[in-house]
Amino acid sequence: MYLQVLPALGEEVFFRYENSDGFTVIDDQVPPQLAHKGYQVLNQAGRVIEVVPRALTDAERRQSNNSVIQAQLRKEEEARQARYDDMLLARYSTVEDIDAARKRRLNEIRVRINLLKGNVANLKQRLEAEQAQAAELERSGQAVPKELPGTVESLRAEIGVADSQIERFKNELKTTDMRFTMDVERFHILRPTIPSP
Repeated sequence: MYLQVLPALGEEVFFRYENSDGFTVIDDQVPPQLAHKGYQVLNQAGRVIEVVPRALTDAERRQSNNSVIQAQLRKEEEARQARYDDMLLARYSTVEDIDAARKRRLNEIRVRINLLKGNVANLKQRLEAEQAQAAELERSGQAVPKELPGTVESLRAEIGVADSQIERFKNELKTTDMRFTMDVERFHILRPTIPSP
């Protein structure tokens, strides 16, 4: 039987699934084209609260013995976890390695966010200058150059794109941190530390 624990009302959840390249990914959503492969729902602490098995094939749906299918799905989930565990142990030797990788990756994302914020600030300054120029020309009774409205709209569009990229990177920051938290927890299970005497 698959684990299913309903999340608390308003609790943020994450999803762990295999992407099209076969790598395990943690994200705030499952791409619709990959949902049929099955996924796990995680709470903010990285605990699995629900396992959604892969979609059954037509042959499996026609099969009358449901317990055989469930056993097969469990076996597939165990194999997927084993592949992930092998990758984790091959990539990291200690929890400190995972923490160092987390810090590097989160810093990379923060740098991208800060660069985008700087770009947005510059674009907003240019937008204000263009709008001020248009207003000044109108107040003085002069014609506004034909290209000015297009420039203003172009700047607004660039700001919108940059703002959406900032939001995407903020979400990536959260999901990346969650992924590393889960990696640390799983590493502790795979290689438990022996307490000092």
